[in-house]
Amino acid sequence: MWKKLSSKVIFEHPRLSLVEDEVLLPNGTKTTYLKYKDDGSCAATLIVKNTEGKILLQKEYSYPIGEKIFQLPGGHIPAGEKIENGANRELMEEAKLKSNNLKLLGSYLANNRRSVIKMHVFLATDLEKKQLPSDIEEEFEDFWLSESEIDKLIRENKIINANALAAWAIYKNTKEIN
Repeated sequence: MWKKLSSKVIFEHPRLSLVEDEVLLPNGTKTTYLKYKDDGSCAATLIVKNTEGKILLQKEYSYPIGEKIFQLPGGHIPAGEKIENGANRELMEEAKLKSNNLKLLGSYLANNRRSVIKMHVFLATDLEKKQLPSDIEEEFEDFWLSESEIDKLIRENKIINANALAAWAIYKNTKEIN
């Protein structure tokens, strides 16, 4: 088991804080380990399904890679906000929709080598129009697609967002019990 000897915040920003820990490894070696600061937050990704059985996929500009990519609605849920409320808030901000039937399908660690943040995957159905102000950095193009159309986009390597791919795998593997 690793043993933390010391810890210091080396970078702090409202969206990201980095911590450097000095740790003692099981073999007796001392090393430093860089990780994101745990602020108690989590995140959600939503599989949004309308009454026709179509799934909402969105395209959004990704600044780091300089292109628009497919993704699913979702985002950051601060510590203290109920996970289901945060998931619905993200849906209202990003898709102008509210779900009256949110079902947790599963969760995963978004980046277990550097973070403890869990991504919670929800199935959102029974939709109504409801909008909250969106983040000034976010602008979405909506696509309502069949499951087979989404599967085809994945096979063609046109969906490259890791959260979308992980959420889709959870959805497809829990579909029979939903």
